[in-house]
Amino acid sequence: MDMTLNESMKRFREASREIFNRYFRVPQPYTKDGWQSEEQFSLLEEHLFRALVLQAAAIGGEEIEYGYVQTRITVRLRSAMSGSAKAMINREIDSGYWDHQVEAIDGGTSLLFIRFFDWDVLDYRDNEYVRAQISEWPAHTELVGKHVLIASRDVEFELTPGAKLGASA
Repeated sequence: MDMTLNESMKRFREASREIFNRYFRVPQPYTKDGWQSEEQFSLLEEHLFRALVLQAAAIGGEEIEYGYVQTRITVRLRSAMSGSAKAMINREIDSGYWDHQVEAIDGGTSLLFIRFFDWDVLDYRDNEYVRAQISEWPAHTELVGKHVLIASRDVEFELTPGAKLGASA
C-alpha cells in the first residue's frame, strides 16, 4: 500500500470511530455494559492501528502499544495554520486536568503522537482531538514531557526524523 503516514493516520481515525460508533457503542452505556464493550473495542483498536498505520506506512522498529507515546510519529501543525493553534496542556505530566495557563502551541513545538481522544469514551466518538506528548519546545522548555490535546483538524502526521521505515512486526 503506497500512502503517506498522514493519510494512514486519517484512515485509522475514521475507521476507529466508525467501528466503535456502529458496532461497539451501546445505548445507555453507563447503565448497561458500556465499559465491557469499550474494553473489547480497545483490543480491536490496537490491531487496527498496527494494520492501518504501522504496516500501511511501513514504519519499522519496536512496536509501541496504541495509547502510549509513539516515538516514530510526529504531530505538527498543518501548514495552513497561521503559526499557532489552540491546545489544552496537562497541568501535570499525564493527569486528567487540561487547564495549564499556556493555551496554544506554535510551529516550534515538537509533538509525539499518543492517541486520538474524545471526552466521553463510552458515547459516540469523533476522535476530535489528538493526544500527544510535547517532546521539544524552545519557547516553553518547562512543558517538555507534558501531554497536550489539540484538535485533529489542526494537525498533520509525519515520520519522526531518524525513525526507520521497513517491515513492522
